[in-house]
Amino acid sequence: MTSLKDSITNTGLDEVKRSLILAGGGARLSYQAGVINALAEEGINFNHFDGTSGGIFNTAMICSHITPKEMAVRWRKVNVMHFSSLLPFKSYFSKKNFNALGDADGIINKIFPALGIDIKKMNANTSIDATFNVCNFSKKTIEALSNQNVTLKHLVAGMSLPIFMPAIKINGDWYTDAVWIKDANINEAIKRNPNEIWLVWAIGNSHEFLNGSFNQYVHMIEISANGGLLLELEQLEMINSKKENEKIVLHVIKPEFPLPLDSDLMFYKINVDELINRGYADAKHYLQNKSEKGVNPDYKASLMKEPGISLNFRSQFSGMINWKLKSIHFSLNISFNFRLIANDLVLRAYGSLSFDNSIHRISTYNNKVTINHHENILIYESSFVFEDEVFHLQCYLDLISQYDVLLGMEFKKAHCAIQNDKFPKPVSFTLKQPAWIRIKNIPFIHINSNNGWLGRQKEKFRILKKIYN
Repeated sequence: MTSLKDSITNTGLDEVKRSLILAGGGARLSYQAGVINALAEEGINFNHFDGTSGGIFNTAMICSHITPKEMAVRWRKVNVMHFSSLLPFKSYFSKKNFNALGDADGIINKIFPALGIDIKKMNANTSIDATFNVCNFSKKTIEALSNQNVTLKHLVAGMSLPIFMPAIKINGDWYTDAVWIKDANINEAIKRNPNEIWLVWAIGNSHEFLNGSFNQYVHMIEISANGGLLLELEQLEMINSKKENEKIVLHVIKPEFPLPLDSDLMFYKINVDELINRGYADAKHYLQNKSEKGVNPDYKASLMKEPGISLNFRSQFSGMINWKLKSIHFSLNISFNFRLIANDLVLRAYGSLSFDNSIHRISTYNNKVTINHHENILIYESSFVFEDEVFHLQCYLDLISQYDVLLGMEFKKAHCAIQNDKFPKPVSFTLKQPAWIRIKNIPFIHINSNNGWLGRQKEKFRILKKIYN
């Protein structure tokens, strides 16, 4: 039997009617799995689910009876290279017949089974109200299909972004990704007269316009998606203005800074575990600080902080820990995200851990990174929930040299402690990061910047100098 803390489907015990809107964002939307786990942990459940573009993946998983915890496990096992599969070689050399860079074979044959997406289970699931949005290109309209009526072709069409995947023909009409019209169907939620609408938004929304053909293709998506969202939020505001009581409350969970792009995921500059951890941490932050009135339905609802220049690298520690009178294996993954914004160093980190080699990794929240320059130590702190109890983790990492980071010689050990209100004293232990892992991670130390190669190298050392000052 599914635990109430591992479900986000309203069982009838909660009188508050909620819609969960899972917007698009490409293959990076394992981020939403982290959000969904935080919502389930908080006991927040929903009467209606809506998926658009990449949000279709997680909506389809929910309709296929995949629990939040299983969702995270399945996402972490996904081979992201299966999101793209090539067309016949000769098709790339035909101007007349070229229709896309790839097809959906990898998604249908690899990704859907790995995520547990089962169209038969979805159609047969009468205990859930879910909608999937696709663009009918032939009619230039959005069609919202229920989980009981949606087909495999519709699911694929809903994620078929022009240029990258071909449009799908269904009953004589051509269908494609809805993002060019809308990336979140707020109106479909409004039809159900909910008390609350919860939107999970992952499409970038920041101030700067970047150079480069790929960046500008992404900008076109951002313009369409955010513009479509703003129109629907204006409609929501108009509806609320006509209500004296029982206004629809809008909650929005989004990244603090724009997420890395799908290309970064494909080249392992970021991985699925990191995206899940970010989603979980962002959701926990919102839940801890949310207002009962929600957020204003205006352009700021999806607005993110300016990303600046970021240095990104990851560490994976493991070792033995004495836990509840047993010696068990403990592992800790940390992804560091250090930004230079207006010459100020902004330190961020996201983590996950596991006890006793469990397949269920536990994402952390309230992540905090500080640097003690006097003692040359980086301190990573976070909280996590294990067996319905909250624990606090603190790790000390020696800072030796900025060159050691680039050569895979830094962060060989992490001196850690776990504290809980019930513990008479902290559980202290030391974790190690083997040399082969440190060396394996070297290629993924990278700078996110719009400058050229030489400019990025200079920026990398600017950030490292501030860390090791």
